[in-house]
Amino acid sequence: MRSCRPLPPDLESRLLKLLEESSRLRGLRRPGTVDVFERVAYIWPHQIRIREMAGRRPFAAFNPAAMSLGGGRIAVFPRLITGYFWYTSVVGYFEAREPYGAGSEGVEVRVVLHPSDRMDLAGCEDPRVEKSGDRLYLLYTALEPLPERVHAVNAISRQGIAVLDAATLKVVEKNVLCIRHGDGLYEPAEWKDSALLGASRRETWLLTRLMIRGVQASWRGLLSMEDYTVSLETLEPVLVPEHWEYKTGWSTNAAKISSNEYLVGWHGVGRDLVYRSGFAVFSQEGELLAVSREYLLAPSRPEEYIGERPGVIFGCGLIVESNRVTWVGGVADTGIGFYQADLDDIMEHMVWLKP
Repeated sequence: MRSCRPLPPDLESRLLKLLEESSRLRGLRRPGTVDVFERVAYIWPHQIRIREMAGRRPFAAFNPAAMSLGGGRIAVFPRLITGYFWYTSVVGYFEAREPYGAGSEGVEVRVVLHPSDRMDLAGCEDPRVEKSGDRLYLLYTALEPLPERVHAVNAISRQGIAVLDAATLKVVEKNVLCIRHGDGLYEPAEWKDSALLGASRRETWLLTRLMIRGVQASWRGLLSMEDYTVSLETLEPVLVPEHWEYKTGWSTNAAKISSNEYLVGWHGVGRDLVYRSGFAVFSQEGELLAVSREYLLAPSRPEEYIGERPGVIFGCGLIVESNRVTWVGGVADTGIGFYQADLDDIMEHMVWLKP
């Protein structure tokens, strides 16, 4: 895996100016929640066995990527914590059938992505999956440890990408994304929470979260699928924190809902530190078409406040089939939740930016 240089001050200032000029993005949303989702099922760590660890149970299994396999089956890629001393994550795989619970026999999970390089030695976190032909593109947070210890806390967060063979789930390529400007390759202080608007083209729009001088907001940029670089000239903020939030980010993969529209989940973390989620609609060309006025999924049940990080429902899986939307998310950084809503109910709460 390659390394990128830190963004120099002049390029940081350039991106910060774009954030400062993004006031037009504020005022579209309200702090209220209209929860349109039904709680379908939960899977907890004690119901999971890890094949590569002779059936050992994880301490936590959460923030899963997901994709449809058809016939009521879903492929789930959970983030697994196997020990709390270093809090290092790996990504697993299992298949869930409706109604998606673990059942009496529990779930066996196979590890498909694990630390293998200094760039992700502190963990592989929060995957999002996109299928293209015989390949799966798995975006994940790659954590590079600080020199003194291999620990996820205070590690360097980079936007990783792993390419898997869709049939065998073997990793065939792994790298980190870089920002391209001239002949240089750069990275911000923190980079994560990304989704692809399709992976079959040589260039595709990437929805991503950058931290620029402490400001954590949601951006878009044009990504080369050949060398996994984003042109700095294409970067633009598209979802910025409102006054009641301290950060926003993309929560899920982007699910195609029409010939030129993608639905993607986002999160806003309030000043009360609770994660709440909404939706946005993008065109294939990366244009923000609509955003939900209110949050449409937020913690409300005891299960969503009992865990390693109370008050969190976090992606990373979004599936749209016919008029049904299935959100597969992490619950309190501990378990996996399956949530469903009608697409019409979600679209009813959208503010369209263009007629």
